[in-house]
Amino acid sequence: MKLPTTFKTLDLRGFEFDRTQQYAGISREMVDFACAVLQKNRIGIAVRSVNAALKEIYGVGGSTDVVCKLLKEWRADNLASVKGRSEKDLASALIEIADDGLLEESEIPEEYLAVSRQMAIAGYRLAYQKADTSVSGDRMKSLTAENEIMRQQLKDFPQLQIEIAFYKSEYDRQRSELKEAHMNLNKQQLADSEEFHQQFNLLQTDRNELEAKLAIAEKRLLETAANDSAARDRINEISRLSGQLEAREREISSLHSQIQNLQAAAGEKQVLEAQLEQVRSQLKEASATITRLQTQQKSPSFLEVDVDVTNIMLENETLHGDLNESLIEIEQLKAKLAEIEVALPVAERAKNQKQ
Repeated sequence: MKLPTTFKTLDLRGFEFDRTQQYAGISREMVDFACAVLQKNRIGIAVRSVNAALKEIYGVGGSTDVVCKLLKEWRADNLASVKGRSEKDLASALIEIADDGLLEESEIPEEYLAVSRQMAIAGYRLAYQKADTSVSGDRMKSLTAENEIMRQQLKDFPQLQIEIAFYKSEYDRQRSELKEAHMNLNKQQLADSEEFHQQFNLLQTDRNELEAKLAIAEKRLLETAANDSAARDRINEISRLSGQLEAREREISSLHSQIQNLQAAAGEKQVLEAQLEQVRSQLKEASATITRLQTQQKSPSFLEVDVDVTNIMLENETLHGDLNESLIEIEQLKAKLAEIEVALPVAERAKNQKQ
């Protein structure tokens, strides 16, 4: 059965390799791994199949020359097991090595079968594999196209060299400018950092001064609060004393009014005493008159006097009643006067305290 040399996907089960590594070229180990995968998947080992397997497994491909060289090395290493065997084992070793499924037995010419069918199949397969690794007609066409491209690039090389030199000079100039700008930026950043450090030190000093002033202000505030509290206490005490003083003033005013009343009462008392003295003198005169009249009535000789005794007796009784009332009022005034005399020293002391 002829093995295919193309495929859509490969079965990589049982094979381990680093899938995260990025590959930039083709190595012998990669070719050996690709050939082993192709053998497991029953794909014919040829340059195109190995190159497709490399792209499928590692994501990179190589030039045909590199793949041909590495594939020749792989086949040479795999044919090394044939060396040192007997002629009897040589045919089976050749068949084992050359049976890659690229060619059917019916396609082998009869001249190879005449020598030995098995040796002819093995030798023809080896010849076919060697012919497959050589340069084919399509490869010649691609190489010719590549050669024309390289010739055109060789013609354009001076112009490209001039452009490259120009771009290199521009790159160097921009690099020097960028380096200078970077150095200036570093210098500016250094100056800014120093200025910032100075400003930070100044701000730190101002902060310390403000904290000291704040501590003094807080101390003064506490003292002011204590003074305010003491002042409020004093104001309350003054208000209380003012209330007491007003009450004392009202008492003193009432005492003054009482004194004035007592003084008026004393004046009235003096008037009454004067009136009483007059009444007493009148009573004495009336009593003397009555006595004299009684004496005259007892005398043998009856004297007629121009005196209304009845009226005098009535006036005498009236005067006695007024005298009794006056005596009662005098006693009351004496009691009030005693009270005033007791209250006067207290009022005088309150007045002196107010002053």
